[in-house]
Amino acid sequence: MTQIAPRALPSDAHRASRPHRSRPFRVLFRKHSPAVLRHVILLVAVVLFFGPFLWMLLTSFKSSEEALAFPPSFLPRQWELSNYADIFTVAPFGLYFFNSTVVAIATTAGQIVTSLAAGFAFSRLKFPGKNIVFVVLLAALLVPFEVVFTPLITLLSSLHWLNSYQGLIVPNIPSILGTFLFRQFFTSFPSEIEDASRVDGAGVWRRMWSVVTPMATPMIGSFAVLSFVYNWNNFFFQFLVASRTEFFTVSVGLTQLQSANASQSFNLLMAGSTLAILPVFIVFVIFQKQIVSAMAGGLR
Repeated sequence: MTQIAPRALPSDAHRASRPHRSRPFRVLFRKHSPAVLRHVILLVAVVLFFGPFLWMLLTSFKSSEEALAFPPSFLPRQWELSNYADIFTVAPFGLYFFNSTVVAIATTAGQIVTSLAAGFAFSRLKFPGKNIVFVVLLAALLVPFEVVFTPLITLLSSLHWLNSYQGLIVPNIPSILGTFLFRQFFTSFPSEIEDASRVDGAGVWRRMWSVVTPMATPMIGSFAVLSFVYNWNNFFFQFLVASRTEFFTVSVGLTQLQSANASQSFNLLMAGSTLAILPVFIVFVIFQKQIVSAMAGGLR
């Protein structure tokens, strides 16, 4: 019987002497294509979302003729830095910014206080119909504002709150979204510390303000940013309530500028729009990590 000798394995020196075979292209493509595809999708998303803002910024430095020229130019032929000074002479933008700041800050403070208290009540207190009331509140999120703005404006008119700061601030203080976020946050919050304060004789208000609220600082900060951005850009409600120039906010003032002489001052309109989104952009850049972490923690 003939025996077949086993095939000798190549030595290390023989292996080293072999030329290195490069990986086939299809293997490299399969390995790196997910990362390449993600980067392409992200690049397209950046162009789609950031492109209009870049166009607005560049148009704000153009002259009025160049801003409306066809075909349009991407970069300004001559940078008109005076557009940002002229916007304050064409319209009282200083007053608009003051009104927007007052309305946004006051409404945000009211939403934080009421949402925190309501979220604490729905998560920690026991009262009849608590779950039913909470479900009804969540269902109210599905009702568009266009359905209720007529009775709301009628109520404000009967209270003589049209063209007033209280009319711009008070109706927006209750926040169903804020109540939901704080309720979810307090539900996931450990109750041992609160139980210890209850044993020491602390009441409901003392437990909420002295024990639970300091622990909810990240959630408060993140909701404050979201609330400020929403109230700064709440155009439709502010447009309905304010019809006099002394109570115009930035968003309402921009629409008045657009309807007055948009064809002559389109570049100034873009300059005003850039100034209008600048506070929102700065807030998001500074607090974006806190917003994401708090939203993720509150929705668990």
